[in-house]
Order: sequence, then structure tokens, then C-alpha cells
Amino acid sequence: MSTQRNLVIINGSPKPDSNPSVSEYLSSLAETQIEGDEISIERCSARKSVLSGSAEAYTAMLESDAILIIFPLYFFCLPGLLTRFLQDYAAFVKTQESGGKVPRVYAMVNCGFPEDEINGEALRVVESFCRAIGAHWRFGLMIGGGGMLLGAKDAPFMKGVMGTIDEYLSLVKNDILTQKDSELQTMRAFVKFPSKLYFMMGNLGWKMQARSNGLKPRDLRRKPYQK
Repeated sequence: MSTQRNLVIINGSPKPDSNPSVSEYLSSLAETQIEGDEISIERCSARKSVLSGSAEAYTAMLESDAILIIFPLYFFCLPGLLTRFLQDYAAFVKTQESGGKVPRVYAMVNCGFPEDEINGEALRVVESFCRAIGAHWRFGLMIGGGGMLLGAKDAPFMKGVMGTIDEYLSLVKNDILTQKDSELQTMRAFVKFPSKLYFMMGNLGWKMQARSNGLKPRDLRRKPYQK
């Protein structure tokens, strides 16, 4: 009888539950596709952990066979709350007895830019985190145009992106079960959509958000902290 593996999925989005996020959607998708008789899953929120000061997520990670970190790109790197979460976990690990499990770590990062390779530096930060805690970094997925996942995931032009996400999650599941050490390359997923139209839609979205908050589009260019 095979031993059941434990996977912890970390939602690294700083958004509250009341505000839907791509990371939450991807976390749900990962749970659906990976969980089964051979793999049990526990989902944790970096935001909730940091704000509550609870070590519950850290205990789950310490006892896990694998960790999947899912987050958006913020200023070309990890969101501040996720960085704090990982720093606190690294400090937590140092207080524990050595000789425990060495988890396999995976990461999915999405950015609003259509160029998925912009996510590369953020994945290198996660890889550095793995070295700091003695974990086994495996491979990641860089998603470009992630902002379209929630509203357009069923559109024909998103078929390639969704297919790559499914393939990545399938590889993660197989990697957890087989425990092989063969090198696997980080995968890329990007929206095949005219960049000019993509940015036009993005700019329109910012203007709509400004109006919904009682501002005018020109207010987006204000610099309130500049003296």
C-alpha cells in the first residue's frame, strides 16, 4: 500500500477573500486536479497567516511532502505579505529540530504583463528561499496576461494558457508521487492576444476603476507624495 503524500498550497495574494484573485482561482484549480487518494491537500493563505500571527500554516508546511506557492507579481517580485510570510517561515524552521522532511517546492506566478518571462526573477527568489530552508526546489510556471484568467478563461484565445496550466499541475502531481530527482524546466504560459489591444483594455480598466472610486481618469497621473 502506497504512502499518502501531503501537499500544502500557499495562496500568496494579498487580496482579502471578498476580492476575487487569480491566485485563489489557481489554488482551487490545483486542489481539484491534484488531490486524490494518493495526495492530501491543505490550503493556506499567506495574508491570513501574517495578519493573525498564527503558526498553523508553518506547522503544516513543516510536516508536508510538497509545497505549491501561488502568487501574483508585484513590482517585478513577490508581494510584500508573501515575502514576510516566507521570512517568518524560515525563522520558524530554525527553531525546530533538524532531521524532518525535505519538501519539494513548486511555484506558479502570474503577472499582468503579456510577457511571461518578467516573472523569472520572482521564481529565483522562491528558489533562494528553498536553499535557505533546505527544501528541494523543483520547477515553476510563469503566466503572462494573468489578469485575463478570471474573466476570459473560457474564451478560445485562452485555450493554450489553460492547457499549459493543466499540464503543469499534472506534472506537479506526478513529480510528488514519483519523487524522482530528474531536472524539469520551468514552464511558460502566455496569452496569444494582440498586445496593442491588450494594453488598450488594461488602460480602459484603470479608468473604469478610477470613476468607480469617484476619481477622473486624469487623477491616475497625480503624484500626491511628490514635493
